[in-house]
Amino acid sequence: MTNSKPQEHLLIRGLGLWAAAALGVCDIVGQGVFLKARAMTCNVGAPWLVMTAWVLAGLLALCGALTLAELGAMMPESGGPYAFLRRAFSPQIGFAYGWMMLFLGAPLSAAALAAGGAIFLNLQTGGALSAIRLPFALGSAHGNLAGTQLVALALIAAIAVINLAPVRTNGAIATALAGVKILMLVLLTIGAFMLGSGSFNHFAMNGSAGLCAGIAASARGGAAGFGAAMIGALYAYQGWSSLTYVAGEVKEPSRTLPLALVATMLVVIALYVAANAAYFYVLTPFQIASTSPASSVGLEVLGHVFGAPARGLGTALLFVSVLATLHVTILTNSRITFALADDDNLVPWLAQVSSRARVPSRAVILAAAMAAILVVLGTFDVLSDFEIFSVWIFYGLVGLSLFVLRRKEPDAPRPYRIAGYPWIPAAFLAATAWLLFEAVIDAPARSLLGLGIIALSLPVYRLLKARKTRRATTAPA
Repeated sequence: MTNSKPQEHLLIRGLGLWAAAALGVCDIVGQGVFLKARAMTCNVGAPWLVMTAWVLAGLLALCGALTLAELGAMMPESGGPYAFLRRAFSPQIGFAYGWMMLFLGAPLSAAALAAGGAIFLNLQTGGALSAIRLPFALGSAHGNLAGTQLVALALIAAIAVINLAPVRTNGAIATALAGVKILMLVLLTIGAFMLGSGSFNHFAMNGSAGLCAGIAASARGGAAGFGAAMIGALYAYQGWSSLTYVAGEVKEPSRTLPLALVATMLVVIALYVAANAAYFYVLTPFQIASTSPASSVGLEVLGHVFGAPARGLGTALLFVSVLATLHVTILTNSRITFALADDDNLVPWLAQVSSRARVPSRAVILAAAMAAILVVLGTFDVLSDFEIFSVWIFYGLVGLSLFVLRRKEPDAPRPYRIAGYPWIPAAFLAATAWLLFEAVIDAPARSLLGLGIIALSLPVYRLLKARKTRRATTAPA
């Protein structure tokens, strides 16, 4: 069967199992595992509750990954959830997801990562970057760009250029960077238990009396505290769905996608749980809860185990880790924009791929440009709260789409079927509903704002559909 797509829209299936799994590891393992232990300890106090939150959040993400494994093997197309939602519900729902990712999910993730990378580099330079101010004027708008903002923009530009290389090359880069991330966490964990002068007695202590700077009293203790800890852990697991975004470039997707998704999640859960156990072995819960928000528990543990100079090395490694995640974030999220444009739901110009590398270069450039705008505006910290809410709305719809497609298309080819159906996807849906409820209760105004941005997709979709109808009726026979 021949492919009906025009040649300039065809991608190359250049990602094997190892490269696909590496993309998943790179996208998930970022700053969260090094930063979230402090807040989570303040949320729940007891180390065993922190560990429970990491395990449950990992299992929830694994349930989501298993759900995506069946859908991805069934529909190995670029855009992942965009393709699933379009087929299960309607093109309009798929477009709403793509719209949300274009204006919220993708640029906010990339901007936050680039800013984080700039902050780590600023620490390495002793704060020299923060002293730089570059005035700019754009029409009536004018202001000053900080040195960290300039570095963040440079990082985005450099990563975008790398993403213009063939997907096989980017897969090799991701494989190498994933190896660095895994090695970093393994060495941190082994070093903590073998060289750290810690104690297992720390696990019987409590960190509720810690300083907990910036942690609201309403998010400490009880069900609300545990919910906040779960959300913190889920932030660290964010990215478990991104492998399906590049399904159109994966070799043997019916086999590779399920294996890569499950293997990635099992590896990451093991790494996260082991790393946090190492934190509590070296430091008391009180010390972890009292860590400065400007530092990270991971860096503090490195300093305790290997001495003060190790903090500098740890900061450098965190910088590399953030760059690796930024690399995969721009790569994978650009494929959602490509999928929308390929369906003529955006400017068709964005669906064209480069003639030599066979990657959606224009979608890559747009993803980088959107992130750069947020870096300049500096608004991504404010927007990130309702970005998480908006993303999880569609995660819930993706979970529901598995039930819908099982009912609508019972005889459709499914190279992989999720084990434990319907209980595993049902558990994922129930947990998603609970998280969305918690988000609305904690920040109703920002949740409604996120819904408002999604709702804007409805009139835009109708305008684009009317444009396609006019083109079709005026085209020559």
